[in-house]
This record gives sequence, C-alpha cells and structure tokens, in this order.
Amino acid sequence: MHKIRIPQQHWGRVWKALLTIGPVTRISLDYVYLVTDRQLQFLRRKKLPFELVGTLNGSVLDKQDG
Repeated sequence: MHKIRIPQQHWGRVWKALLTIGPVTRISLDYVYLVTDRQLQFLRRKKLPFELVGTLNGSVLDKQDG
C-alpha cells in the first residue's frame, strides 16, 4: 500500500480513476489516501497528478509524481 496526496483541483478526476481499479481509503483530511500498487501504476500510466507522500513503514518520500 502507498500513501498519496491528490491535488484538490484534480481530485474528482483522479478519484474516479482510482475507483475503477478498486477501493480507496482516505486517511487524512488533507486529500491523503491509501492506494494499491496496481492503482499507483494506473495513475502513472494515465499521467494523472498525485504526490507520493510516504510508505506504510513510516519513511516519508515527499516525491512529486504524475
């Protein structure tokens, strides 16, 4: 599982795309969600905007992606 932040201005489009692949869990009021490897690959393939903010083992990446 990966933690991503969806830019607020793109939230609707990215959210709908994620749901076509599977369930999404919101973990913060700051548009941060848990997504699967498959969903992450889909976002990258479709070049949808998101920020990878960390992994579940606690390491913070703060890597701009998408």
